[in-house]
Amino acid sequence: VGHHNTRRGLMAALVVASALVCLSASLYDRRPRLDAGLVQRTAFTPRHGTLTRSVRGNAADLYYKKFQVVGTGHDVALEGKNVNFNLGSDGPATLSVPDGVEVRVPRKNEVVIAGKDKEKVLDFCGQVQGLKKDTGKEGVRRVGKGLRQVETLDPTYEKKLKLIGVGYRAAVKGKTIVLNLGYSHPITLPILEGVDIKCPSNTEIVLTSKNAWAVGQMAYNIREWRKPEPYKGKGIRFEGEHIAMKEGKRKK
Repeated sequence: VGHHNTRRGLMAALVVASALVCLSASLYDRRPRLDAGLVQRTAFTPRHGTLTRSVRGNAADLYYKKFQVVGTGHDVALEGKNVNFNLGSDGPATLSVPDGVEVRVPRKNEVVIAGKDKEKVLDFCGQVQGLKKDTGKEGVRRVGKGLRQVETLDPTYEKKLKLIGVGYRAAVKGKTIVLNLGYSHPITLPILEGVDIKCPSNTEIVLTSKNAWAVGQMAYNIREWRKPEPYKGKGIRFEGEHIAMKEGKRKK
């Protein structure tokens, strides 16, 4: 009798499960369809010609690329319209600079190529890179991927400082800058070579230079005399610099 009761219980459970499956299927079919009324379209595969991409810059932009000559006995020099390479065991090589392309050699192992005509720049870059394969230890090595676009090869770097504090002021006198920062005496700092400093107001300092290191170092030299403190915010700040303020001790 117990065996028959177990079979009947299993059969009843199967019947209930099948009924639930049928009910859920009917409800699933009645759900609102988001694509109702829309016509299904076939997949569109564009032609290869429509997939070309180009980077458009301003008319004054230059296409720019840098290479390094790596290895013992490897160097490069610019003489007029000729770029002379020493490639170690491969011997010397000379490339003529085409019209519309500008070449600079900032260091004896670096070559900078620039121009407004992208095709001419790419062609000359290919000639330079093809002189000797970069094996990791020696050869002509490209710096970065692809061409960069720059406005000029001689960018001007700028930093702005702001003096915050009662009686704080700055002034340029000759080749020095004089700072009054709350000390018993004014601070006189020599201006680094190649750096131009202007003070639009007593509490503003604008530093410009063609040398990124020089302008950064000069700004650091000035700021070191009175770094911003976190309680009242007094000191010398870079433009846009955020100082995390702290709450001072309260008197009980």
